[in-house]
Amino acid sequence: MELSKFLNIIEYLHSGKDREKGWAWILEHMKAVLKVNSVFFAYVIDEETFACFSSEGFNPPPCALRYTIAYDTIRLRKTINVDDYVVSKYAKDYWIEKGVKSIVSVPVVFSGEVFGALQIVNFKSDKIDNAAVEMLKAFARIVSFVLYYRKKTESTDKILQLMVKEFEYFYSRKLPDFFDKETLKRWIVDYLENIMEITDAKAVGFGFPKESIFVAINKTENDLKERFSTDITDEVKDLILYKIWAKSICNVVSFEELEDYGIELSKMSLELGIKSALFVPVQYNNEVIVVLGFGYDRKLNVDRDYKLALQNCATHLTFMLLAAKNLTLLNSELIDVEGSFLESFVLVMEARDVYTKGHSLRVARYASAIGKALGLSEKEQKKLYIAGILHDIGKIGIPDSILLKPGKLSPNEYGIIKNHAEFSYQMIKNIKRFGGVADYVRYHHERCDGSGYPKGLEGKDIPMGAKILAIADIFDAVTTTRPYRKKLSVDRALNLLVDMGKALNQDIVKKSKEVLKSAYNEIQGKLDNRDFLPEDIDSIRKRIFTTDYMTGLLRRKQFIEQVEKMISDYKKFYVFYFDIKNLSYINHVYSMDIGDKIIVYTSEALKALNNVSFLARTEPDAFYFVYDGDIEPGIFLVRLKKFVKSYVVDRLSKEEMSILGWGKAIDFYTSFSEFLPGRSAEDMMYECKQRKKEIEELLL
Repeated sequence: MELSKFLNIIEYLHSGKDREKGWAWILEHMKAVLKVNSVFFAYVIDEETFACFSSEGFNPPPCALRYTIAYDTIRLRKTINVDDYVVSKYAKDYWIEKGVKSIVSVPVVFSGEVFGALQIVNFKSDKIDNAAVEMLKAFARIVSFVLYYRKKTESTDKILQLMVKEFEYFYSRKLPDFFDKETLKRWIVDYLENIMEITDAKAVGFGFPKESIFVAINKTENDLKERFSTDITDEVKDLILYKIWAKSICNVVSFEELEDYGIELSKMSLELGIKSALFVPVQYNNEVIVVLGFGYDRKLNVDRDYKLALQNCATHLTFMLLAAKNLTLLNSELIDVEGSFLESFVLVMEARDVYTKGHSLRVARYASAIGKALGLSEKEQKKLYIAGILHDIGKIGIPDSILLKPGKLSPNEYGIIKNHAEFSYQMIKNIKRFGGVADYVRYHHERCDGSGYPKGLEGKDIPMGAKILAIADIFDAVTTTRPYRKKLSVDRALNLLVDMGKALNQDIVKKSKEVLKSAYNEIQGKLDNRDFLPEDIDSIRKRIFTTDYMTGLLRRKQFIEQVEKMISDYKKFYVFYFDIKNLSYINHVYSMDIGDKIIVYTSEALKALNNVSFLARTEPDAFYFVYDGDIEPGIFLVRLKKFVKSYVVDRLSKEEMSILGWGKAIDFYTSFSEFLPGRSAEDMMYECKQRKKEIEELLL
């Protein structure tokens, strides 16, 4: 085989060009390399059906997967060689008429993902050369690898597109009057139409039972059909969304899981012919308040990341509606209590983040004080105060995983959080009372030298109010402690404003120094009494980022940090490694939910051990822990493996009684490493992995 042809095939496959023409090109070149009459790729459409591409460019119609060579190849995960097709159990009149004599079929499977089977066919001889068979297997490995990672990339692109389009949508819409039901209905319907287009769902439903809001839209042959209700009727109670809310189910629920929760299909789902669905609940104050549903007329296969993306969309929509309700109330009640109501509203919002509590109120006071020092009117000072209160309100739309991150943000995370200024602007621009300050809010991160965002405006194009707000915002940010740095003294903070040079209006900075210092001293201690959160909230916040969300165990980085501390004490200890065998296969054969249960039950068993420290989940199927007592590690591992397997099998057998043979399906790899001077934590973990590899090779 020519290396250049081989590389060309890989490059073309990876490019993902026009599907039918692309596969015809790939298979045609495989045919030339393998020196056979024809090459087919039988690809899986769903669990019942497959279709083919061929090197000749003709593609047989989709057919039932069962009782075919492709089916057995995929089911058995092995190569099938048929020397005399005509008399084989797979013989079909269609292919006999085509003159098929012999077939070799190789599975295209990678990391538990099944894509289909590559097949070579001869029309002249009764046997295919062994060299061609081995080469076909090599091609199958390459094809499976590329298809797997292309699928992962497409999934990531789809999630990113979902997030971007959703942000774009909200930026282009004003918040509705929450108590104008017709306006609210149109706003929700528009959102659902947008999200339905992004997710390619057949139907999307929204339920907010406590507010008696129920909306559903679905695609028809020529149009979209809308259903809207503000009453809890029998038809509404029949909706799956309502049933999930009534049962207070907090997890994302698939169509196939409804029976597990005792939920029957609704008349609407049967009427629409829904074959697959995801239902996404949203919690607020530990209570399910909203459920969003996505229905499909085809089987759906989504990964965990896509479910999380849908959860983010549902949460985003919910908080936008809560913001709409609060701002509608705010707009109608501001006459007598404008100042205190605004402050309370923003303090509730800032309760998400212990490090920014009181920030908006302090910025408001600094900004109005600067306005007074510049000789601005009382009306303009009031506008600056309101702008300060509202300048970060858009952070309500930023995911907690970014907003509450204790460490440095990645470039992509920073790019998302930069949207908050634009988001704040979009939330308030059409509220009459706030219209005069909307541009101050929108441009408070612009810089006079053009280095700011979101528009990169220069000094003459930035409103005076935004320039003032920028100075107040920076001053408060650097004079308060954040997770990644300590606060600066007032004098150092004022020097920083000067050092920023042309980025800020230095004339305003010069006139602001004394009033900022005075305002800082005046408000110290006064705002601390308005805390909404207990002091231990920061430790909870840090645990979110240092523990595995599924098991509550340490993550890899934290495990390494703890082991390095033990190494520095020169104490004798062992690092043990515990790996769930064939988890990808279990996920594929039994479902990811079963795989998740095995992970959780394994962690529970390991938690029950004595003298174990720093238990960590470092990979989807792997755990590490430290044992610092006197022990014979080999004997310990044998007993440990027996104990954990018994625990996991027992739990699954009780909960999944319809599935037998857990004792055969579940097993573990184990290994250990003893600390010796000069070794690092990474060295010990690597030794554990190597020992596991040696065990695997011995079992082959």
